[in-house]
Amino acid sequence: MSMKIIHISQSTGGVKTYVTHILNYANKNNYNFAIIAPENAIFEEYAAKNGMPYYRLDLHRGNNPIKNLVSLFRIVAVIKKEKPDLLHVHSAKGGFLGRLAAKITNTRVIYTPHAFSYLPFTGLSRVIYYFLELLTKSSTDLLLAISYSEANRAIYELGYEKRKVKVIANSLPVNDLPTYGKTGEKLNIRMIGRLTYQKNHMLFLEIANLLLQKYPDLQFSILGAGIHDHCTNDINHYIDENRLRDNIQIESWGNDITSKHFLKETDIFVMTSVFEGLAFSLLEAMSFGVPCVVSKVDGNTDVINNYENGFSCLTVDEFYNKIELLINNAELRIQIGLAGYEYVKARHSLAQSILKIEEVYDSMASYEKNASLPAIAISN
Repeated sequence: MSMKIIHISQSTGGVKTYVTHILNYANKNNYNFAIIAPENAIFEEYAAKNGMPYYRLDLHRGNNPIKNLVSLFRIVAVIKKEKPDLLHVHSAKGGFLGRLAAKITNTRVIYTPHAFSYLPFTGLSRVIYYFLELLTKSSTDLLLAISYSEANRAIYELGYEKRKVKVIANSLPVNDLPTYGKTGEKLNIRMIGRLTYQKNHMLFLEIANLLLQKYPDLQFSILGAGIHDHCTNDINHYIDENRLRDNIQIESWGNDITSKHFLKETDIFVMTSVFEGLAFSLLEAMSFGVPCVVSKVDGNTDVINNYENGFSCLTVDEFYNKIELLINNAELRIQIGLAGYEYVKARHSLAQSILKIEEVYDSMASYEKNASLPAIAISN
């Protein structure tokens, strides 16, 4: 008899990629899935084609208590209708409301944070979101982290028992190293990320501006417009004010094919995020053999070993110096890029990760709700 699992998730970015990987590759004979997520035509069409019930629900961040209460009741209603064996809840809003609903309905629940909700904030807001994470900790049967950094925060900042935390790092299909279709005339330095404050595009633009003063032929691109464009005005103002329009392009978010074409033409990949769980865009860039220069934050530091398979940086000067090093050394770009490819191929294979996720699902089915959890701990 197959196991019924409901995913509660926002339907954009890396969270959507993570969920669709499970929906695509988990054994269809063993698992039936339903989805609770915001309106998303592509995601809904996918669910319909695969016979997966899709329940629309606005799960974007917001603190309206009435709307949140209505959303909670709707989740509870879906759970009572579908009668799942397990909930797998994702990210801030889905994770919070999903775990409350699990407690109300006495349903087993796995929580994957994809970067904890309090990380973007400072001051009182950080305290509030930290408290909300603590509030739902007792309702969490298992925290399934996407990186060791995320697991460590769960244990040492939020106080999760180690037996209630497991790491299965974000992974992706890794094929043979692609052949680049570059002309070599101009170097393309690029990043991928929705135009939100998390991705810190302004730092990317500042680095680009500094490099262009010395290397005026460089080309910079950001792929990510069209979804949550919170920073569009700031980005355009900076580009126009510094007369960078000829050297910096902002490209619209498309689909997986769009990002693959984008990366095939990338010489150096840059990520300036202020926080992450473990970004698929970084793993994808490494899988394309592109040398990566990234911010020193959770997830990035799990993957990048300085001077071996990439560079992680804290300051503008560090970013500038590491990118300049790669600009002036084509052999180093190839060496770092190849090391990144080999690292991802060895440690972030989707086929292996899906098997581990299936093991987790199966282990959750083997115990009664509120009974002692099987021995599940941090592991490779």
